[in-house]
Amino acid sequence: MTATIHDIADQRHHLMVVASDGAHVIPHALVQSVITGEKSSSILTEPVVKRIIEEWLQQVTT
Repeated sequence: MTATIHDIADQRHHLMVVASDGAHVIPHALVQSVITGEKSSSILTEPVVKRIIEEWLQQVTT
């Protein structure tokens, strides 16, 4: 298994998502660009998207 490691020191605002395939640190700006349609949601892996939806659903149903 290989992984790409990115230095996020310049991107202070980020999300940490613990998905079924491991922990991911995602810049807030990247998530925002997916929301606005500037980037395709396919840039996020399926386990990450599932976890984000799961956490959102927990927040709105409690």
